[in-house]
Amino acid sequence: MELKMSASYDATPEEVFAIVTDATFREQACEKTKALSYDVTVSTTGDDTVVRVERKMPSDDVPDIARKFVGETLTVVQTETWHAAKPDGSRDADVRGEIAGTPVTLKGNATIRSEGGQTVQAITLDVKVAVPLIGKKIEPFVVDAIRSGLAKEHELGREWHDGTN
Repeated sequence: MELKMSASYDATPEEVFAIVTDATFREQACEKTKALSYDVTVSTTGDDTVVRVERKMPSDDVPDIARKFVGETLTVVQTETWHAAKPDGSRDADVRGEIAGTPVTLKGNATIRSEGGQTVQAITLDVKVAVPLIGKKIEPFVVDAIRSGLAKEHELGREWHDGTN
């Protein structure tokens, strides 16, 4: 199932990139999404900046049909590999993720681009639940959870940029 989301910032692409690759920002995003525990690493490999976030989340909102696959908690692992800036400051990232120990995976891309005086951070993900017969029924719940988390992260990003956090 495809998920597309974007957020606009009154900032430059460089400023948005600095926020999304800041380990403290990512830790605060984990707290804002009510992670029980988390581990954030930001590293560089050549011209790429790699952001890896692993967070343990309560499974309270997981529908009963899926709870037997995830248990009381679920561990979400997401890796973003941000590539070097283009001449206009825009950036692209490869995004990969999973819910550890489950048949749930996600992959896609993220971008940071200047548009009409603002910077737009966008993400497109393909979310898969590889369980015969019920996988397609579970995917909308997974997508909604990811969407909710991304919305909170975007809100925090605006607060960071505005200095209200």
